Amino acid sequence: MTATALEQLSAFLVPAHKLETKRGHVPTPWPTLNELLGGGWQLGALNEVHGPRSSGRTSILYASLAAALQRGTVAALVDTESAFDPRRAEQAGIPLRQLLWVCAQPNQTFKAAELIVSAGGFELVGLDLGDYPPRLPTAGWIRLRNVAEKQGTAVLLTTRFPLAGTCSAMSLELRQRQVDFGFDAGLDTRGERFRPPLVTGIRSSACVSRGRHGPLSVVECALFFCQPGSSSSSAAPSVAQLAAQRTPA
Repeated sequence: MTATALEQLSAFLVPAHKLETKRGHVPTPWPTLNELLGGGWQLGALNEVHGPRSSGRTSILYASLAAALQRGTVAALVDTESAFDPRRAEQAGIPLRQLLWVCAQPNQTFKAAELIVSAGGFELVGLDLGDYPPRLPTAGWIRLRNVAEKQGTAVLLTTRFPLAGTCSAMSLELRQRQVDFGFDAGLDTRGERFRPPLVTGIRSSACVSRGRHGPLSVVECALFFCQPGSSSSSAAPSVAQLAAQRTPA
């Protein structure tokens, strides 16, 4: 092949680190988090949110599904531990009549997710793996990633620890920093006033790593999740617009 032919061919080649931009993203409701994620959850790829209990991973999952459905796109949720709470999901803004919810047995979770993604037409498919996720061999992760890439679907995994490894294009780690308490006046059994402490929110830090389609980097920020119904929250969980600190790995 001549040098001229190589130059002509190079005009049609896309470097791996630019695939993320060409694929597009599913934005979250929060501009700060979108900035950290490079626009949102990557389409045609596996995205992970992992962290301990009460770190905000379910709030992010519900809010992302709500934002996708409210834009008029199609979204689904595969639930492993029967942990889906319709009332909390509705408070987060999810139109329940538009959401495809699949409650799968642990040994059928990934098969259900693969069937939904391969059907096509879904912009976002959430996969809530809970605290004790079922095991999936590397070949299974590769198959799920390839199906998502073929259909152009963003698959959002939530679990206690990262699972997809190099098959994941985006990994968001949440670390709980602080639990906020408020007080509400009430009456005890003797008719005397008391002010029991109530949980009003959770403060977590977020660490975003990218690796599959670009240089590995770590992005850190602080998040604040309000509990629905608390005096400091609106109908849906919120993330404060706090300054983000980007740190190269």
